[in-house]
Amino acid sequence: MRILHLIVLILLCDSSFAQGKEQPLKNLFNEFHASVNHGILNERTFFGGGLGVSHVFRPDKIFAVRTGLDFQFFHAWSDQGEHPSHYSSTRNIHYSYVDLTIPLIMRFNIRWVFIELGGNLGVGIAGQRRATTTNYSGFQQPSVTTTSHDSWNPGVSAGLFLGIGARIPLNEKLDLLIRPDVGSCMAFNQEFGNLYARLCIGIHLK
Repeated sequence: MRILHLIVLILLCDSSFAQGKEQPLKNLFNEFHASVNHGILNERTFFGGGLGVSHVFRPDKIFAVRTGLDFQFFHAWSDQGEHPSHYSSTRNIHYSYVDLTIPLIMRFNIRWVFIELGGNLGVGIAGQRRATTTNYSGFQQPSVTTTSHDSWNPGVSAGLFLGIGARIPLNEKLDLLIRPDVGSCMAFNQEFGNLYARLCIGIHLK
């Protein structure tokens, strides 16, 4: 519910900005969105969210290019233990992190509907790893279970992107942007990957 409130607030602020006489940021960014994401193929999945700004080159042509900045929060879960042994085991691992992504996307416009295909390069800004560890003391000794909270960062990652969306005209200066998409990211220095679905709602400045 908080994410939906944030989306409404962003749209109202951007709408007021876009309807002014001048649009000083249009040459730098002409699309703004808020998003909700959800993991795919994990045993458990959690919702996350994000904000993004984009510049679309040749937005009204059949072939366009989009790039920009995406800030996203992800929450992933795994129950596969890390380096299990006879003395300890780790499970119930939660990864929560904020990612900054630079997309490079080809957009194919068909009137007010478009299809997007491309990739992205990301870097982790901050994150946390929470895990449950059980230590086995020995024969006839009780095991000890603890929960750890450690800082964690996926580092630099790369991934693929596929989306479909629509630009719905609102007035002569503003379009409503709706874009569901699917993305992935694979970290280079961590054994970590993420596949997610996302819904973006925002505006396009004409």
